[in-house]
Amino acid sequence: MEKTNSKNILFDLDGTILDTLPDLFVSANYALKKLGFPEQTFEDVRRAIGHGIRNLLRDLMKCNDTDTLEKCRMIFKDYYDKNKAVHTRPYDGMIELVQRLKSQGNKVFVISNKYDDAAKALVYNFYGDMFDGVYGSRDNILPKPDRAIFDIVVEENSLNPSDCIYVGDSEVDREFAENTGMDFVAVCWGFRTEEELRKCGAKTIVSDIYSLENELEKLM
Repeated sequence: MEKTNSKNILFDLDGTILDTLPDLFVSANYALKKLGFPEQTFEDVRRAIGHGIRNLLRDLMKCNDTDTLEKCRMIFKDYYDKNKAVHTRPYDGMIELVQRLKSQGNKVFVISNKYDDAAKALVYNFYGDMFDGVYGSRDNILPKPDRAIFDIVVEENSLNPSDCIYVGDSEVDREFAENTGMDFVAVCWGFRTEEELRKCGAKTIVSDIYSLENELEKLM
């Protein structure tokens, strides 16, 4: 990557910088089984990821009872907190890409619908302090695709919104980028296929780190 104007590159977490699906799959089924709900397939869990844990469990349980959902969420969270990094791994080449972006003077952040404690812990576990900030879901802030968390990141880090680029892997991320005015690059190595990403309106879709780096270079 040649020297470019510095930008702020904001990344989604699940399915973008970390393959978290195996641990989410095990943890979700552990919680479902504890409450007597049918276990779900790997594909079922993949399709339901992206809208936060409450919505993930609601979709898998096919249940809207608030008390039952909260009980399931707490069981999930207790188990996932202890087992979130058993099978989770960074996608090949992502650590090196983030390092290159940083070395060129860009700022890099994570904005995720994963609950904040887990998001911070996982990013630190695999990336150390490489990112300039990690922002997960919080109870008092609307999740993506609402722009609320973006406005917090911009304010807390004195960023120029027009210098921000978002990288993600789902329809939630595409809509989030649209709601915030950010350029968006979709990756199809995560939890949505290229076809699914095109159907949700993603225009720039990449399938490997090299292509992602090239697209970011164009935007910078």
